This record gives sequence, structure tokens and C-alpha cells, in this order.
Amino acid sequence: MAVVLHTEYEVGQGDLLLSVVIGEGQLGSSLVRLGERELAIGDVSRLKVGKGSTIAGKQLYIKTVVTDVNDQTDRTSVRYELQGGEVQKVIDLEASVDEEGGSVIYRARFDLKA
Repeated sequence: MAVVLHTEYEVGQGDLLLSVVIGEGQLGSSLVRLGERELAIGDVSRLKVGKGSTIAGKQLYIKTVVTDVNDQTDRTSVRYELQGGEVQKVIDLEASVDEEGGSVIYRARFDLKA
């Protein structure tokens, strides 16, 4: 199963910071790219993506795989937090796995605008 997000984000003049939060007591890992350049793999907390003036016009890609390890629920969720732009943006996505121990792939693309 896959969940896809495509949206825009207005960068400011300062540094853009990204956090990816895995919810529901599940296990997850992310891959973050700015254009073709890989920025991070694993846990992502306050990752410096770049200065707004240098990253405007680029695309920020995030792939997060969340695996159901919590016996209490089959729900998974991911929160994307972007800070440092014109406004702070928080986006919550959720999906349920089809079977116990299954995984959900979350794919996000942010078009970075000046």
C-alpha cells in the first residue's frame, strides 16, 4: 500500500528544517532528497534542508516506510513538519496495513517556492 502527497511550500529567507514523525507506536524510516541529492536516511528530526533563497524552485522528496509492530493497532501515521518558511506547515497522513506486520510506503513531494 502507498500513500502519496504532492504539495507546495513557500520557503523564507532562512534555513528550512524538516522533521518526519512516525506515529501509532509503529516503526519507520525515511529517505530525504533535495532534487537528486540525498540528504538523510533513517530518523529525520530538524534536518537542515537548506537556505530558502538557494532551494527555491527545487523539489523535496521524502519516502517513508512504516511497518506495523504495534499489536494494539494496524493503523500507521506520518507527520511532516516544515519550519523556516513563510509559515510552519504540519501535514498528517495515515493508513492501515492490510495484515499484521505489514508496511505502508508514504511518498511526499514538496515543490519549494520563493
